[in-house]
Amino acid sequence: MSNSLINTAMSGLNAAQVALSTVSNNISNYNVAGYNRQTAILAQNGGTQITNGFVGNGVTVTSVNREYNQFITNQLRHAQGNAEAHNAYYEKISQIDNLLASKTNSLSNNMQDFFANLQNLVSHSGDDAARQTVLGKANGLVNQFNNTDKNLRDMDSGINQQIGDCSQQINSYSQQIAKLNDEITRLRGSGGEPNALLDQRDQLVTELNKVVGVQVTEQDGGDYTVSFANGLTLVQGNSTYQVSAVPSSSDPARMILGYNHSQGASEVPEAQISSGILNGVLKFRSETLDGTRNQLGQIALVLADKFNQQHHAGFDLNGKAGSDFFSFSGSHMVDSSTHNTGSASLSVSYSDTQKVKAQDYRVEFDGSNWQVSRLPDNVKVNATAGADADGKPRLSFDGLQVSIKGNAQNKDSFIVKPVSDVAGSLKVAISDPSKIAAAGKADSGRGDNENAKHLIDLQTKVLVDGKATFSGACASMVSNIGNQTAAAKVAATSQGCIVKQLTNQQQSISGVNLDEEYGELLRFQQYYMANTQVIHTASSMFDALLNIR
Repeated sequence: MSNSLINTAMSGLNAAQVALSTVSNNISNYNVAGYNRQTAILAQNGGTQITNGFVGNGVTVTSVNREYNQFITNQLRHAQGNAEAHNAYYEKISQIDNLLASKTNSLSNNMQDFFANLQNLVSHSGDDAARQTVLGKANGLVNQFNNTDKNLRDMDSGINQQIGDCSQQINSYSQQIAKLNDEITRLRGSGGEPNALLDQRDQLVTELNKVVGVQVTEQDGGDYTVSFANGLTLVQGNSTYQVSAVPSSSDPARMILGYNHSQGASEVPEAQISSGILNGVLKFRSETLDGTRNQLGQIALVLADKFNQQHHAGFDLNGKAGSDFFSFSGSHMVDSSTHNTGSASLSVSYSDTQKVKAQDYRVEFDGSNWQVSRLPDNVKVNATAGADADGKPRLSFDGLQVSIKGNAQNKDSFIVKPVSDVAGSLKVAISDPSKIAAAGKADSGRGDNENAKHLIDLQTKVLVDGKATFSGACASMVSNIGNQTAAAKVAATSQGCIVKQLTNQQQSISGVNLDEEYGELLRFQQYYMANTQVIHTASSMFDALLNIR
């Protein structure tokens, strides 16, 4: 009898030790990211039949469970992916907002200074100092255009680099998940659940999901199949598919995500990357950065073109007709798709800069006609077909003329960027202040300021896209970015609150509560001590039997 009592108590001691070890492990991993609380599950052993029934044989540990809810975890991952996208977008657009909204050195301030000094030239048209000041303010304005464009280009280059970094992270996480799939399958085959490895795998999936939104499917054997971008597989069992940063086929200067599968690499459409840091970065580039650069280029284009036209109408101090006051380059206006099979090439010129939009365009041949769409929303543009002076086909739309040379094949496409290079290439074309064409007539003397008045009038004319003055267009650009930044901040904050709520819900199930664990520690300590007391009692009974004479 005492032997049976000892065995029963020993089962309790063993169970208590497992339970105490489990509680200790929970406490130790309190600050470990991705750890899921574990619980020792106890069950009674089968009994031994005696004359009047059954006598219990103690307790056994059936398993150590991982407190985990797949549904809530998936909800949390989805929210985290969206939060990372909003945060990445907000971080990027804030940089543009800070750049454009500077109160000390902004484009609007430089624009106002330039025209203010033109007004001074009207009052002192023959004063060399006044003329030199105008050139100085013109150079200051041009430098502001150049520097702003450079900062925006640097952001563009930074995004290219970030896409490369993201692709490396995706590959690294995918490989680690695949390795854990293999180890988990192997250990499950020998019995039991490798809880620590399961936690590690889920945490890796969470980190991967923050970079690019993923979907996870658990197979019958417990392996994770991880996919992204509407079904592109990253992990399947212990196999992985790689991604990489590759030049866009439509715009080689722009890096996008490429997916490497058995048939070779292919571009991942940006619209299919719906969450994660990568989504926020790509959305910022296509919806904000491109648009801001184009708005800047549009203002620079109209300013330079209209100012030059009026400057040509006047005369300088030497009685000569005015030359170009500003110069700019439109050298890089067309990108050909690398998938083109025809020999066609496109060249772009301006027919009316007042009608030029702050947009990029896709020009595509459908086998019989050319189709023009604005980017990034792909809205069709009504383009008028005709011929240029050399008889080449020509498309006219939005103040542009696109001449086509060579033969196009079906689905050949081109990206037209009419204003993307203007702000960065803008320069003051004259350095001699005497060449400022302030006079309205030749040989009219230093006091003639008639053309200078017309140059000042440009400040208040609605010239940019036929809707805004130069200052108004600058203010509108800054205001739009400010509004978008404020909206992005609200979206990021709101999504952060959703993540916090779901995290609290997930932690209520899987998280470690130190107060609860301390209570469990005391409970299982008492349980352990009670079983030792049973062994002590059984030992005393056994000693008593031995002492019977």
